[in-house]
Amino acid sequence: MSLMNTPTPRVWLATFVGLVFTIGVLTGIVVDRSWLNPTFTERRGPGGPGRGGPDGRGPDGRGGRGPGGPGRGGPMSGPPPQQYVEELSKDVKLTDAQQAEVLKLLHTQETRLRAMQEDARATFIREQEGLHDKIAALLTPEQAAAFRTWVTSRTGRGRGGGPPR
Repeated sequence: MSLMNTPTPRVWLATFVGLVFTIGVLTGIVVDRSWLNPTFTERRGPGGPGRGGPDGRGPDGRGGRGPGGPGRGGPMSGPPPQQYVEELSKDVKLTDAQQAEVLKLLHTQETRLRAMQEDARATFIREQEGLHDKIAALLTPEQAAAFRTWVTSRTGRGRGGGPPR
């Protein structure tokens, strides 16, 4: 007659505590995303984060995040400047002159932010390329060529498979 190895009470307790913890975490995530922060699910439509659908527009027809395109918000991810002024004017009762000045400020700010984004992107790319150069310098010429190809396949940009600089 063989005795089966039955779990000890300590194993049962540890399993129970782990299960309760996991259920609690998952419930917290669901509650946060559906009740406490419902815009989280609106921002993550079929088009991915910041995009409400395949066309890149949010659930309200406005744009997602990032630099504006047709019908999209600007670099601050808000509504287009004209819509912003119209909504603000309804609540704050702006005069026509104030609306024009606010619109002018928004366009100026959008231009500045777009330039800042472009500068940041260029800096990021330069830093990444510098890192890639340092990594390639550690490799044999064959490895460096394979590394450059690998980087290009992952990022869509690169310096090709030439020898390290």
